[in-house]
Amino acid sequence: MATTNLLTLDRQLALAARAIDGWRGELAVDDRRDRDDPLAAWPDLTSRSTIDAIARSGLATISTTPTFLMPDGEVIAASAALPVDPLAEVRGAMIVWCTHLHMARSVRDATVARAALARDELESDSYGRKTSLRAMLRALARPRQAGGVPEPRAAAIEDLAPQLLDGIVDEESRRREIAEVLGERGKCCHDIDVEAVALAEKFIKDTDDEAAEGVALGMRSSQRTAKSPSWVDLFVVRRAADIAEGWPSALSARWFAELARGTELLSGFEVNVRVDAGRLAPRADHAGIHLAPPTGAWTFARALHALGTGLRIHGRDAKTPFATHAPPHDRRPLVLGEAFLALASTAVFHGRARGVAKPKAELSARRLATSRLLERRHLALRVRLAPELAKNRRAFLEAFEDLAPRVVGEAPRSLAAFLGAPGPTGPADDAMRLRSFAEGDAFGDRLVHSFDADWWRNPKAASFIRDRCAR
Repeated sequence: MATTNLLTLDRQLALAARAIDGWRGELAVDDRRDRDDPLAAWPDLTSRSTIDAIARSGLATISTTPTFLMPDGEVIAASAALPVDPLAEVRGAMIVWCTHLHMARSVRDATVARAALARDELESDSYGRKTSLRAMLRALARPRQAGGVPEPRAAAIEDLAPQLLDGIVDEESRRREIAEVLGERGKCCHDIDVEAVALAEKFIKDTDDEAAEGVALGMRSSQRTAKSPSWVDLFVVRRAADIAEGWPSALSARWFAELARGTELLSGFEVNVRVDAGRLAPRADHAGIHLAPPTGAWTFARALHALGTGLRIHGRDAKTPFATHAPPHDRRPLVLGEAFLALASTAVFHGRARGVAKPKAELSARRLATSRLLERRHLALRVRLAPELAKNRRAFLEAFEDLAPRVVGEAPRSLAAFLGAPGPTGPADDAMRLRSFAEGDAFGDRLVHSFDADWWRNPKAASFIRDRCAR
């Protein structure tokens, strides 16, 4: 495949990535997208023949000495000295991207069905009328002042959640089948990350005591008195605080602009607030992120993660190939996201970015540190359960019953898919997020060491971050 063809293919991959991520985000809110094929304009990108053509397009060995004049040993040595292929990394990244898109298109119907199960309204005995999981989850996340009483919504979620399991099992089954057909190339998008599973189990064990202490504080702050916290209690604790407790009244581009005032951190970068929390994970190749309206302090922490992730994905230099800069299941955006997210756990951030007094800044930092830990443990639970889901439904449910009380509180078996299944893009992305924790913390520490505790408002730090994101 000619270099010019590779350049054209790279541009098409960037457009296709934007299209499929936009489609996935819209599925959560718009049933009209169920009928769409986001990759219809680029059929070659999902073709196995394209993947094979890229793989065959490397440089061939060119020998200038007739082989019959060379002893066997010299023939071997000459063959080993292959010419360097300057596009080898690009070709490899393109194969991964085309495999990812092939997989996404192959499981498209299952992805639509999974989104519909969360979006469509069904009867709920607890709620007394038809409702959807998505509506109940949004209502559960509302601030206390907006009528966010959790228990009635939680009961409705428990009514409706069992329907999710069939769709998730079907999607993972199809993903596994396609990966088997693709062989070695399909492993990047499906194979269970055994090391990440072991890391998840260790992380849960090592943070049990810290989590219990944080939950106890969060329960008292939230005025909840249950002796054995339920999944609802932990949800309330993870939300951390209502908007009225010193947070801005709206999560907006203006809030981010004020955060980075005096720096070039957000130069050329858009922040849009939309209507659904499903848009908190930027992936497409355009300079912007979509955020949900705020439902509590943790919404702002998650927005910081989205900002760091988005800066890496969208910050590439024009000469840098998209395929290598932002490959699927890439840990680098998540590492930067974790470094930004860590700000929410520091009193300096709350004092200087929010302008609150020291005692309140320290309390906010402590509560959001608990939220951050609980969210990490929840992700670790999903990573730990991925191999059980790959075995069969029964193994997954039994493992959930065993592990869930330690991680997400007392939860009925009916919530296994709701709380324990992989995210919509499969277990590979969950594993990468888990692996990004330690690196993100280390990078955050590096920013503090180099640019001080309020690095987010330091022009030199902004230049350093944007330069890192461009490469």
